[in-house]
Amino acid sequence: MIATPASVTTHAIHDLRERLLTARCGNDRTALPGLIDSLRILGRSGYRCCLVDFDQCRPLFYVRLLGYEKTRVAAELEFPIEPRLSRLQHVPLSHLIDYDEAEPQRIRSIYHRLAPYLHQRRVHLRPAPAADHRRMPCGPPARVDDLAPPSMAAWWIAAALLFISSLVVFVVA
Repeated sequence: MIATPASVTTHAIHDLRERLLTARCGNDRTALPGLIDSLRILGRSGYRCCLVDFDQCRPLFYVRLLGYEKTRVAAELEFPIEPRLSRLQHVPLSHLIDYDEAEPQRIRSIYHRLAPYLHQRRVHLRPAPAADHRRMPCGPPARVDDLAPPSMAAWWIAAALLFISSLVVFVVA
């Protein structure tokens, strides 16, 4: 399980999730624009929270909110680092929790309240683009004097030349 910072006790995601649940229960579509604006404000401030897996009742990732796009919350996966996944994900608000809600019992409680409205218990995350899998160089390009020392074959060639020149000097002298 991912440890949660004890100092963070804001309930921004909790409050937005409750507003969404109230709007869904009352079939109140007029509440959605205000909810979207609040999500965009959290995104501009870089609000951090957790992406939850309701199957295992645990947080999957720490995420940083980026805004609201494509009917989903745009979030950046921060921890744990998973190179096989794209860092930018679009996730439903229902699968986000505040740090202080990251206990299994609280996650179960959240799930039971949201269950009638959830399409899936676990968010399907986008894989990383193929370009992200290639090895990236670490630092500036190497200069000629920074190259690795010569191979073993070069040493054998140098030793052979030295032996031959010594043999020639010995025969001639």
